[in-house]
Amino acid sequence: MESLSVTRVKDIINQMTLDEKINYLGGTGFVEGEKIGETQSLPHLNISSVKMTDATSGSKLTEDHILFPAFICLAATFNPELSADYGQAVAEQCKADGYRILLGPGVNMYRVPHCGRNFEYLGEDPFLACKMLIPYIQSVQKSGVIATVKHFVANNSEHYRKNSNSVITERTLHEIYFPAFKAAIQDAGVKAVMTSYNLLNGEWVGQSKHLITDILRNEWGFDGMVMTDWWSIYDTEKAITSGLDLEMPDACILNHKRIKALLDKGIISEELIDQRLINIFKPLCEMNLFDEKHSDPLLRNNWPEHERIAIETARQGIVLLKNQDNILPINPETTKTIALIGKNAIMTAASGGGAGGFDPGEKLITNQNAIHTIASKKAIKVTYYETLDNDIEQADIAVIFLTMVEHEFMDRPFTLSEAQYELIRQTSSLNANTIVVMSVGSGVEMASWINEVKGLIYSWFPGTYGAQALAEILFGEINPSGKLPFTIEQSEEETHYYGNYLPENTELPREFQGWNRGVPNFDIHYREGFFTGYRWYDLNNIKPLFPFGFGLSYSTFKLENLTLSSDVIIDNEILTVSCDLTNTSHIDGTEIVQLYIQDIISSESQPQKN
Repeated sequence: MESLSVTRVKDIINQMTLDEKINYLGGTGFVEGEKIGETQSLPHLNISSVKMTDATSGSKLTEDHILFPAFICLAATFNPELSADYGQAVAEQCKADGYRILLGPGVNMYRVPHCGRNFEYLGEDPFLACKMLIPYIQSVQKSGVIATVKHFVANNSEHYRKNSNSVITERTLHEIYFPAFKAAIQDAGVKAVMTSYNLLNGEWVGQSKHLITDILRNEWGFDGMVMTDWWSIYDTEKAITSGLDLEMPDACILNHKRIKALLDKGIISEELIDQRLINIFKPLCEMNLFDEKHSDPLLRNNWPEHERIAIETARQGIVLLKNQDNILPINPETTKTIALIGKNAIMTAASGGGAGGFDPGEKLITNQNAIHTIASKKAIKVTYYETLDNDIEQADIAVIFLTMVEHEFMDRPFTLSEAQYELIRQTSSLNANTIVVMSVGSGVEMASWINEVKGLIYSWFPGTYGAQALAEILFGEINPSGKLPFTIEQSEEETHYYGNYLPENTELPREFQGWNRGVPNFDIHYREGFFTGYRWYDLNNIKPLFPFGFGLSYSTFKLENLTLSSDVIIDNEILTVSCDLTNTSHIDGTEIVQLYIQDIISSESQPQKN
């Protein structure tokens, strides 16, 4: 028995002309800074267009929006409850100005640190990604906004993504790269899926019947809207018969002339187009977008709560990686002067670039302002040095702020620039109490200089307000509890992707080079298979610089008395694991207990957790 929403949708479709049906297969276009995308309107049926906005960490087109800390920072909190709050806040930002389709969350797996969109994703572990994305999606849609899980699938590199062919085995797809999308559909009930730009095993993902119909729809039971990423399909017949519903931002390949020609030749039927429209209309109907006003300006009253959630995300997501001699938190009794070095102190990079990055607004808190606000209350003098100066030697503590350009449609080097290496070398030689704050969305090369500094913090891209949390952590007003959602390697040569990434002699840029570029198609062989991220290090008994799940606290903890509710479980039985966690310090803190399991008897190779 079909649902009431499907019955209503079919009634609408029966009132549409064939031309209207065909036109609805594409959006209304893209206008930089004004319109990202929207569906067609049907005035004679009182159906308005539905506006879309980027992206996972806020609503790019909402006036006076808040940019939340990068999604990778949310992943570092390991806190699904906070993910739900984050999702609700983002949705309310969208809905306030009438954007009822959010083009997020992005859930591609972290495979290489170079990927320019890692900051938009949830790290290297499918289980963590699933646990974080489910409450996010549920909260977004409960708030009246359609979530769009993206980019399906295997778009794990941005280097000439339209020309890259990800070569991946079935096991690897099903165990590493599919689970987040499957959880979004089956556990979170996501209503829209966006396909990716790349090829997978030789076929363009956006027009793959195997992926869209066989996997998404038939195997996983998805009955919602499948849209393309912007300008990402090439073959009209393959696209319209693949199970794809909507070409964005407009109908270049699924345009009226091409679709009508396929109809006239009998290659496709009007019933096939009707099914595409059912898939588009059904989520719109379920979200009451045919009936209610799309905008709700009163939601701006919730902006103060959104600000609180943004700051709390940074508080819980910032990761303390090194704290030699307990240099942190900064002690006001022994620290009277602090030197700030690096442009990211005053020109704080709030986000990466592309669809997932946008203006943090006039209320942006810079690292310098946040530190000065707290330091001034503690009678600590803070000085920013635009260039290296011998006065840095006299400061009680020196803090270096580093960032790298991370942007859609580019991958960046793993190494810092030579100027950044020199900044670390010279600063640490002048001042033994040097702390480095990294504002990035993935791993960087740090093994060559980690022993030259006493403190190291991953502050991620903080959004509009996240720098406040960094300052609070530096001064001990907040105790850090974030954990790395990916592994940071000692060197590229020790990794799973070495020799399995880009064509030989590829040089990655440090600045965004623009959109309209292309190269001949090339293969990216995922030869490591299932053994990506920490699995690779466990399999090969390699010690990374920082392992997945690592993060220090100002407190110390003791974990003991691990017990299982049973020695044996069968089929779908539940096993309860319990332990005692004790704070052995005098500082209040939060610790995340991590449990790793292994299939002891398996026909496939499995890593032994080290």
